[in-house]
Amino acid sequence: MKFLFLISILYFGLINQSYSDNNNCSKFDKLSKEYAKCTSEIIKKKSSELKIKTSTKIEGAKSKIKKFELKKKLKLFKESKSHKEFMEKMKNEN
Repeated sequence: MKFLFLISILYFGLINQSYSDNNNCSKFDKLSKEYAKCTSEIIKKKSSELKIKTSTKIEGAKSKIKKFELKKKLKLFKESKSHKEFMEKMKNEN
């Protein structure tokens, strides 16, 4: 029960934070320079957040690929004559 309560508090806290960060550009006339400035600031903020998120995801993917050691496994596969030989080489590697 405590776990469910904690999750609900975190969920509503994050939602409220996202609504509080949102700038309201509707108070300006859509053809005014203030409206354009307001929307451009929102776009800049969102794009910088997106850039940070994608860069962290890319770094995570790179680390996963390095852990997989695909090049080494392909080299062993090419050098072996049969599947049985390949599996023996893999066991010897580990």
